[in-house]
Parts: sequence; structure tokens; C-alpha cells
Amino acid sequence: MAMLMVPVGLAGPFVMPPVMALLLRAVPAHQAGIASGVFNTSRQVGGALAVAVFGALLTRDATFLGGMRTSLLIAAGVVLAAAVAVSLLIRPEAGRFEAQREGGAS
Repeated sequence: MAMLMVPVGLAGPFVMPPVMALLLRAVPAHQAGIASGVFNTSRQVGGALAVAVFGALLTRDATFLGGMRTSLLIAAGVVLAAAVAVSLLIRPEAGRFEAQREGGAS
């Protein structure tokens, strides 16, 4: 069961900073505060919903370990699906990294 906890525990610290940077890079500078606020609000709401959903899953099974296993399998599946979606859907802009290597502005 500990192996199921690893991807769930590692997902947040490795995902949130790049997602926030990507978001702030995608909006005009004068809207960065609004974008940051919306992102953090949605993150907090998502966290609260996750606690409610996984709490319900924990109590669904007759045993605590059965509910924990179900919760962790679902969470690990969501993390895996998100990783696959990001790797397929998000591509770096052409020329951005070449300009940074040459010392130019992107």
C-alpha cells in the first residue's frame, strides 16, 4: 500500500509550481493577480472536495485498509492520467528554448 502513496504524495510538489508558472506566463501582466487568485481558489476548492470524496471512500468499505486501498488506487490513477494528458497536450513553444540558450529574450 505504501507504493500507492508515493505518486500521490509526490504529485503536488512537482506539479503545482510549474503549473503556476505556466499560468502566469500565459496571461497578460496586468491580469496576473486575478489569474493567481483564481488558480489558488480552485486549488483550495479541489483540495476540500478531494478530502470529502476520499473520506467517503474510506468509510465505504467494511475495513479501513480496504477503503484506503480504493482511495489510493483512484488517486494514483488520477495522477497517472494527468501526467499522460500533460505529456500529450502541452508542448513547448517553438523557438522559446533556443532563444534562451543564446541569451536572447523569449
